[in-house]
Amino acid sequence: MPTVIQQAEFRDMVHSSDHPPAHVHCYRGKKLIKVKLADFAILYREHASDRDVKTAVTIVREHHDRLLKAWRVIHGEEI
Repeated sequence: MPTVIQQAEFRDMVHSSDHPPAHVHCYRGKKLIKVKLADFAILYREHASDRDVKTAVTIVREHHDRLLKAWRVIHGEEI
């Protein structure tokens, strides 16, 4: 599960043994936010404040193309 983006104390990762829909795991310490790449919806959050969620979504929006490409490469989907 490689880190694709590291920014503002967040590590955004695409897990290799994951499932659709395409999403990214955003970690800040022990906090976790899962963000859906299609529409930036929050799929899951654990111990994350509203501010953490907002920052995570902002980072995912900024790096959307790179994160989606990583998802597709890791999961064997055509680009």
